Amino acid sequence: MNRNQAGRGWRSKAVAFLVSTTAAGLATGFLLGAAGSVLTLEARVAAASVLALLAIVVGVFELAVRPVPPLQCDRETPQAWLHTGGLSWAVVNGLALGCGATTRVGFWLWYVVPAASLLVGTPAVGAAIYGTYGFVRGLGAWGIVAAGLMLGPKREVSLDDIALWLLRRQPAARGMAAGQLLALGLLVAIAVGV
Repeated sequence: MNRNQAGRGWRSKAVAFLVSTTAAGLATGFLLGAAGSVLTLEARVAAASVLALLAIVVGVFELAVRPVPPLQCDRETPQAWLHTGGLSWAVVNGLALGCGATTRVGFWLWYVVPAASLLVGTPAVGAAIYGTYGFVRGLGAWGIVAAGLMLGPKREVSLDDIALWLLRRQPAARGMAAGQLLALGLLVAIAVGV
């Protein structure tokens, strides 16, 4: 297989992954928005108030005291999916990661996505919120592949090297996510009049 064929293989898998993460996000957000539409405005405002206060507490605690492990499934996607073929794995893995709730969640900030999709109370807007999450999550594959292709021939950097580089920066990412969670909690608290 020449370099052009390998590049096309990566691109087709990255496209499949991006489409799958986006589709899973759109569907999940639509369902959450539809569920939220049956709640009264008062119930949604009350829930937003409680969640805003929780976001403030968790954000402050993470920034000033110590990391708080998020509530989550805390699992990777099954390794068996890798044996179904590259394109199939990209689709199934993309669906799981685009939904987000079925796999490991790295930061409390992620919970803003399903909460906002539910509390907005509109299926289309819920789909737009969660679909954006799925799309951005799917773009990560393109970033890693592009970095590997750009740096690989020059510095012999593998995709594993890039993944390890990203993992070593998790404390900084966790701090940024906690700061964003705190700021968002404060903004929502102000908006709903807590």
